[in-house]
Amino acid sequence: MFDGISTFALIIYVILLLIALLVLTFVVLLVHSGLFTSVDDVGTGKPPIGQAIIAYRFQKGPYNQAGQIFTEAALIAPDNKALGIYYDDPNKVDSYNLRYVVGSILSEGNAPVDEEMVKKFTDKEFKILHLPEVSYAVHTQFPHITTLSILIATNKAYPRLKEYIEERKLCAYPFIEYYDGKVIHFMAPLSKQEEFFVPECEQEAGGDQPSTECESTMLSTSQSSEEDYNQQDVTQTSVDDDSEKNEEAEPVQEQANGDAECIQKVADCNAEAAGNENNSCLKATEDDQGSDDSSSSFELLKHDIAE
Repeated sequence: MFDGISTFALIIYVILLLIALLVLTFVVLLVHSGLFTSVDDVGTGKPPIGQAIIAYRFQKGPYNQAGQIFTEAALIAPDNKALGIYYDDPNKVDSYNLRYVVGSILSEGNAPVDEEMVKKFTDKEFKILHLPEVSYAVHTQFPHITTLSILIATNKAYPRLKEYIEERKLCAYPFIEYYDGKVIHFMAPLSKQEEFFVPECEQEAGGDQPSTECESTMLSTSQSSEEDYNQQDVTQTSVDDDSEKNEEAEPVQEQANGDAECIQKVADCNAEAAGNENNSCLKATEDDQGSDDSSSSFELLKHDIAE
């Protein structure tokens, strides 16, 4: 069968066949891991995890490095469910400034905590955190079949979650991945968000930087409202000052108007008195003139009758 084929060519054929088999195997694995599985069940409701106690480790850097901590936590407690909390948007924050937490769930609900398990994690520099129970969260899920399912799920779930949140203008953060062994749950709580932030987050942010876009929007709205309030306060103060000035000026103006009125009345009285005196003199003169005119008229009438 291989007569006439050199050893070198045969080796090349074998290598190509192995590569083809590897590619085919990888493709089959991708399909099996959920390559063609869609994420359509995005909605709002009660999240799959309630109140919980976790052993966590805070990390700052690219999110793709979280796998190392997941592996370390799984080595300490292989049967524990795991979760990750991601605080920053990788599209808006530099990859080396991204903050996240990887945790192993020690207890859910009212279940007791294994103190020996707690000691195992704390000896490995993990810390303990109590997570609250929330009634509503934006969530979706993806089948956890293989390790590749995680990579496929994150690339499919997060765009759908963000689209859902933006369309409805919800304030949902931070993003949480919850691994129960069969399904990867993606969720973002709609309440008690601050209780999902570990103390290291505030220390890294310096206490004055918004952790998410939602927080940034709230901060901007708060600042705008404060500025509007201050501006309104300044305007109101100016109006009040003007009112006080007007109120102070009104008595002065009224006094001035009263004085002017009084002066006018005095002037009118003086004018009236002067007018009366002049009228008396004028009347006397007219009377005298009237007498002279009467005498002249009588003389003329006598002259006419004589004629």
